[in-house]
Amino acid sequence: MSTITVQRDGQIVERIKRSAAYFGGGLLVLILLFGTYVTIPSGFCGVMTTFGAASQKVLAPGLHFKMPFVQGVVKMNVQVQKNQLTEHAASLDLQDVETTVATNWNINNSDASWIYQQIGMEDVLNERIIQPVVSNAIKAVVAHYNAEDLVEKRDLVRGQIEDLIRKNLKPYHVNVDVDGVSITNFSFSPDYERAIEQKQVAQQRAQQAEYELQQAKVEAERQIAQAQGQAQAQKLIQQTLTPQLIQQQAIQKWDGHLPSVVGSNGVMPMIGNVSGSR
Repeated sequence: MSTITVQRDGQIVERIKRSAAYFGGGLLVLILLFGTYVTIPSGFCGVMTTFGAASQKVLAPGLHFKMPFVQGVVKMNVQVQKNQLTEHAASLDLQDVETTVATNWNINNSDASWIYQQIGMEDVLNERIIQPVVSNAIKAVVAHYNAEDLVEKRDLVRGQIEDLIRKNLKPYHVNVDVDGVSITNFSFSPDYERAIEQKQVAQQRAQQAEYELQQAKVEAERQIAQAQGQAQAQKLIQQTLTPQLIQQQAIQKWDGHLPSVVGSNGVMPMIGNVSGSR
């Protein structure tokens, strides 16, 4: 009985070993199978690495083949990303200006491998390169304007900041597409903001007074012109109104009835010229 039991136990152990070997082999096949392919999603590109060393080959979105345990793929985001930075800087008239600038940027697919090798992932790129460049650009441009001019020439300031960002990124060989820079806020000290507000109110009142003065001047000129026109018209009428013209107009307006007078004999027509002729 003991011999039969030992044989049965041996068979069970052997079966377990074979099952474990089959399972391990199948698992290894699955690992190799799935480890052979990599999928790059839309909005990303892949940097191929071999034993950790990045190659110049950049993978586009889609399904790609790689060697298991030898090659890897680093997925880098090439979508437009937003970097918003608030920086304190001194204006030309030594006012403390708080400027908030939003920068949209993204990595070029062709430069993803270089950026990964020299700098790192997108968050490292933003922290070590993008933000310092934006900060320096804000300080440099703001320092060339008085605080009040920063508000009045907002678009010009924004354009100069954007141009300086592009220029300062070139020495780092960071080929990023700066899609747009916008100034979302200018903030000054409370005292300076009140001074600006008072100045704007005074300018508006001066402009309103100038407008009212111009309107009064126009109205006066209109009245003078109207009076001169009426005088000229009256003079022209006097010059053209001859006795013959007056008699002709009277005849045209006569309704055929003689004027009447009230006498002792009642109402009689007034024929003075006729009686005088007799």
